[in-house]
Amino acid sequence: MAAIIVGPTNWQPQAAEEYRVQVASLGDQMIRGGYLICRTGGGVAWIVAPESSEVSRSWYSRNDAVTTATNCTLATGWFVPTRAQLQNPGYECRTYWDSYSSDSYWSSSERDGLSAYMIYSGGFSTDLNKAGVYCVRAFRCAIY
Repeated sequence: MAAIIVGPTNWQPQAAEEYRVQVASLGDQMIRGGYLICRTGGGVAWIVAPESSEVSRSWYSRNDAVTTATNCTLATGWFVPTRAQLQNPGYECRTYWDSYSSDSYWSSSERDGLSAYMIYSGGFSTDLNKAGVYCVRAFRCAIY
């Protein structure tokens, strides 16, 4: 017996995005939102959410960037990167973002109960009190 599919399917947009990642140049806007900033040799493409989804929040509310990116792009799979991910490819590939603030960006990495790591200008990381308000930008990955 054949399956009957009712409603939209995800395979076509996903396949289209995988193709787009293969042929896109770094800095190009992706079909489902965000900008291609890096492709690894292992077939993973890194996409930064558009500037319109960047938020300024305390570390405790950092996941608002994920919600905002999802609402702005209608794409799923957004996350706040770890300290290491935010340094590379995040900071290292910032020239391919649509906009990069010279302010600091929260990562999802904690130091302890009171502090977490952020990346500031120059690509360096530091730990600050989680209550501080700084930029947060979501990322997602696509396989190609």
